[in-house]
Parts: sequence; C-alpha cells; structure tokens
Amino acid sequence: MSLVEEAVILAGGKSIRFGRDKLTYRIDGKEILVRVIEAAQAVAGKVVLSVRREEDGERLSKLTGLEYRVDEPLPCTGPIRGVLSSIKRENTLLLPADLPWMDGDALRSFLDVCESFSAQICGLLWSSTQKYLDPMIALIKSTEPLVYVRRACGLKGVRVTDVHRAASSIAMVSAGMLVDPWRFLDVDRPEDLILRDEEREGWNEEILLLIPRNLGNPYRKAIEGLERGSLDQVREMFNLELGMFRGVENVRAHVAKDIRSLGEDDGGCDR
Repeated sequence: MSLVEEAVILAGGKSIRFGRDKLTYRIDGKEILVRVIEAAQAVAGKVVLSVRREEDGERLSKLTGLEYRVDEPLPCTGPIRGVLSSIKRENTLLLPADLPWMDGDALRSFLDVCESFSAQICGLLWSSTQKYLDPMIALIKSTEPLVYVRRACGLKGVRVTDVHRAASSIAMVSAGMLVDPWRFLDVDRPEDLILRDEEREGWNEEILLLIPRNLGNPYRKAIEGLERGSLDQVREMFNLELGMFRGVENVRAHVAKDIRSLGEDDGGCDR
C-alpha cells in the first residue's frame, strides 16, 4: 500500500562538484537516480522527476520511463524553483536524486514517524553536536506554505528551507530515529561515496515540533511586510524566527542572511 500519493525527485542539479553526471553514475551496476526511484516507488503511488530543462527531462525520462516536470520561469533560482514547479498536491514526498544508499525500508521509517504528527511539513534533522535541517527530504502534507514561498520569490533570496519556515506547523525528525539513517546521506563529490564510520551511527534521537500559534507565522508576516515595504515589521518577524529555530544551524543562518539583506545588524545571531 502506498504511504503517500506522490513523490517528487529533484533531478535538476548540475553535478559540478561531482565532476560528471552523478545521477547516472552506477553503483553495483545501477544508476544512483534509479536507486532513488525504486525506493520512492516502494512508498508512493506515483513518482515524478523535477528537472530544469525540457531536454534534461527527455533524457532522464528515456532512462527511467517516468513523467517529468520542467521548472517554471519563476523569479527565484536553485532547487526551490523545482520544488515550487513540481509539487502539485498535498501528501507529497520530496527527495533529492543523489541518495545512493536509499531504500524503501528507510523511507517507510521516515514516513511512519511523520504520520504521527499533523504538522504541515515533516522534515529530516541531522542531529549530533549540532542540528542541521535537510530541507530536500520532506513530507509536504499541505501545499499552503508553498503559496507564501511563491510570494517571496522576487522579494528576497529564497531557499528550500523557506518551505519549512512558511509552514504553520513543522515536525523535524532526527535521522537517529530512522532505519539505517546513513541511507539518507546524499553525495556531492566522488569521495562522498565512501561512508565514514561516524556517518553510520552517532546520530541523536529527537523530534522538534514547532507550532508558532501564539505569534502566528513570523515568516508569513515577514513576506507580507516585504510586499508592503514595511521593513520594521520584516525585521521583527525574522528576529522572531531566529528564536523559533534556535539550535537548527542552517535555518538560523538563512534567517540571518535575510536580516542582513535588509541592511541592518542581525542581532548578533550565530553565523
């Protein structure tokens, strides 16, 4: 039985650091992209590829037989354009295409934990001495946050972490709670294909659940402020976000970058 209606695999990367097309790189005779697709097919009713260009879609569709969706000409760049262009429905699993060790059991363990919460977005948290949200692996239970991220395009720098920031409720599940957490590791360079011992274990077991009900959603209010040109409101809301995501290093760094883009001090937050 499918656990999600659809899985969207982000396959629009350029593989610059890998030195060649990593999606078609073979491990034990099977392309990395095909490994991710097979894992996704074990949990999703439908699997779709997100690509930057029509020719990329045609090439990968010929390899995999899958439908593809080409990035819309949105005023934002990078993977977020693929997310906004390709996610069409609720209960969609978002995955990057460069997970060479992924399998269906690992994805089931992630989705089973996510189903325990009614959060709009359920994401993967790498937690050891520091916490890092992997925004590319997520269960998108509601498309409402994407509406606000679309509005943010062209108003500020937009990243995939914005999807989590725009949610009215967020669950972040530590990799340490999942079956074989190392299967969720991606690869950027050829040397990443050699797993280190510390990557196989040592991940903390925890769940962070954020429901900013008392304040409303600061990110959404910041975007509304940007649309009106109310920079004082924007700054205030972004600073509230810094407190909300305390300890989640990469999200705080992105919020701090948004604050700095307003031309003011970021309140001494960690860089």
